[in-house]
Amino acid sequence: MDKISVIVPVYNVEKYLNRCVQSILSQTYKDLEIILVDDGATDRSGAMCDTYKNDDDRIIVVHKQNEGLGLARNTGLKYATGKYVMFVDSDDYIDSDVVAKLYDDLVSNMADTCIGGFTRVSSSNIKEIHENAYLGNTFEGDSIKKILLPSMFGKSPNDDKYTEMSVWKVLFTKSIIDSNNIIFPSEREFISEDIIFDIDYYSKAKKIYMSSCNGYNYCDNAGTLTTRYNPDRFSQQVKLYKELIKRTDKIGILVFCKERLDNTLISIARYSIKLEVKYRKKNGILHEKKKIKEICENKVLKNVFNEFDNSQLPIGSKLINFFIKNKMIKPLEFIMILKSRLGV
Repeated sequence: MDKISVIVPVYNVEKYLNRCVQSILSQTYKDLEIILVDDGATDRSGAMCDTYKNDDDRIIVVHKQNEGLGLARNTGLKYATGKYVMFVDSDDYIDSDVVAKLYDDLVSNMADTCIGGFTRVSSSNIKEIHENAYLGNTFEGDSIKKILLPSMFGKSPNDDKYTEMSVWKVLFTKSIIDSNNIIFPSEREFISEDIIFDIDYYSKAKKIYMSSCNGYNYCDNAGTLTTRYNPDRFSQQVKLYKELIKRTDKIGILVFCKERLDNTLISIARYSIKLEVKYRKKNGILHEKKKIKEICENKVLKNVFNEFDNSQLPIGSKLINFFIKNKMIKPLEFIMILKSRLGV
């Protein structure tokens, strides 16, 4: 058995923390090092971490100033001594056999990395399994860069195989991270710190196995970063898009990624407009119209539309894309209100 370090960033999650930590302590795989990084929590989370440490000597607690999720993970990596590393978010939880399954799949396939699927859990505890798109496949050499990594940038109109971009359902080899100085950026710099880490890591990995394990429970908890209204969401996504274009070009895979990156940015534009309409009563109609106008007039999005082939998209997406491209704000509002009332 090899030691596995499980890194858990902790910030103001007293409501969910016990569920998360107990799920890790209950793993059938016992050779664990559990690193709880208290990222300057202002609730009881930090004190709870200290209590867990007193109850189980596999737990290491690090208290630090608040810097965000990505940098908290970096702190955890500095303390990690395991051969392999896994990340668990503190408002999520894992089934008791997750670590064992990922480890067994990694070792039996002589891989350095193992990627699982996951289960999305709604706030009303409805569970939806997301199986690995490349279930049972092994990626080596160029196929990592040309197939697997591009699939993390979103769906393609011509290929619906998509690998969820995240670090929390993966078993990583620590030596790959260390020898290549791979770290997370701050999510205050890039809205998705995971995909930056993924590009740096997977471009250095040698062999990756795609596991059938779906025991990571990703929870849509009210009030988390993914469920809050963010007025700068689209502009932050544009910044990330430009960074991903630059990074994929640098490692020679932009040609395999561009269509997915473009499709994702357009999809996020549609979603961002949907959120503006959803929050129009709270934020005010003038604010809503201003934000929709900003999205429609974004120069990067305009260039993407000029190159993008709409022909394979569903009719509804084509119509909304047409409205965005032509800055037709009133029809956009109408169709988004209609979709909201229909629950789609």
